[in-house]
Amino acid sequence: MAHYELYVCLTKAVYESAVPSVLQPKLGWNNYTYEEDGETIDTTTAYTPTWKESAFKGNLGAPRTSLDGNLIVVKGEFSLRTGELSAIIDLGSGMAYPNNSVLTKTEAQALVSGELFTE
Repeated sequence: MAHYELYVCLTKAVYESAVPSVLQPKLGWNNYTYEEDGETIDTTTAYTPTWKESAFKGNLGAPRTSLDGNLIVVKGEFSLRTGELSAIIDLGSGMAYPNNSVLTKTEAQALVSGELFTE
């Protein structure tokens, strides 16, 4: 029971906000500054991206956007053991489906083939 490949339906506001800090090691990356020689690393800074940046960097599956642009479905592998999945579930606390919902493959397919995503 370590990692699960799941889909997440995020609101546009969350998709454009930083991923939860527990996901930074998986979805983020390091930024580097170099010394004058251009080859020696001077400093390394961990970068916590937005969900959108992480998707376009290739750390998540290709995003599927609803017709009105307010919902985005992305695919990822998230750990239950390290709290990644719990952090994602917390994003949808108190919200109605499908806002910030964790989905199985079948649920994601049904959502993106429905009226919110297709004409």
